[in-house]
Amino acid sequence: MLINEKIRLLRQQKGLSQAKMARQLNMSKNGYGNIERGQTNLSLTKLKQIAAIFDENLMQLIKRHDKNIINTMGNNNTGTQNNQNFCSLFLASCPCPKISQLECDLAKQMLINIQQSNKIKLMKQLKELLMEKIDRIEADKNLSTQQITPLPQ
Repeated sequence: MLINEKIRLLRQQKGLSQAKMARQLNMSKNGYGNIERGQTNLSLTKLKQIAAIFDENLMQLIKRHDKNIINTMGNNNTGTQNNQNFCSLFLASCPCPKISQLECDLAKQMLINIQQSNKIKLMKQLKELLMEKIDRIEADKNLSTQQITPLPQ
């Protein structure tokens, strides 16, 4: 299950409307709707807020081999700082520090892998757009070359 699907399901189970969720997250209803449609990169801060609204553990919200889109680069923080914050948050909520540290390291690696996958996807989209632009430029160039005919003498 994708993270956005899980969020929608939890919201429905709690009997909350999208409008109420949006208000609790200090965002527009459309912005919240984008989260449930999977059209928004979620920061760890936003995921933490959502988990709190649902009275859920953050790790429960994002784990179980889900295909998540999580933006760990936010505001003025580096990805490393956010990963550290994520681990601190996770370690504070787990009874066994040794296992928690391993799970935290795994979660950090998952976040890094997700970031890399997102970067690759964006680069492929950029490549496609650039190829389309090159094709249009070539077509325009060919068209302008065909339109220029020498004047008879």
